[in-house]
Amino acid sequence: MESSKCCYLWFWACSFLLILTSKSLVLHRVLAQAEEAATLQLKADSSDWPAAMMSLYDAADDVVGDNDDEMEMDDDAVSSSRRSLFWRRVRYYISYAALSANRIPCPPRSGRSYYTHHCYFASGPVHPYNRGCSAITRCRR
Repeated sequence: MESSKCCYLWFWACSFLLILTSKSLVLHRVLAQAEEAATLQLKADSSDWPAAMMSLYDAADDVVGDNDDEMEMDDDAVSSSRRSLFWRRVRYYISYAALSANRIPCPPRSGRSYYTHHCYFASGPVHPYNRGCSAITRCRR
């Protein structure tokens, strides 16, 4: 009788440990999948930001290397390098003449220089590559 009780208790103890172990493994796997799904969702959200949200002056920080915030987390470095493949950062400069009052800059494809004053009233042919000789070029163009 003693041996049957011992076998009976042994059976229940083993089954209890088996159930407990399987539940903990399932719980661990569910938590890992939930965490992975959350990080994938965050990465998907970060790749959907419009290009207008990025500052045009961030490119200067990347070139100089003063931005230490990106070096702290590997995910940020990966996402910033991924973003730089899609969005080409361009530096824009505005001249003082363009900032002056009552001045309209020349259109970029007009053939005239951006700094030409009154480009809409200028007459004559435009030859941007047929310039005169100077001390710098020595007529080698």
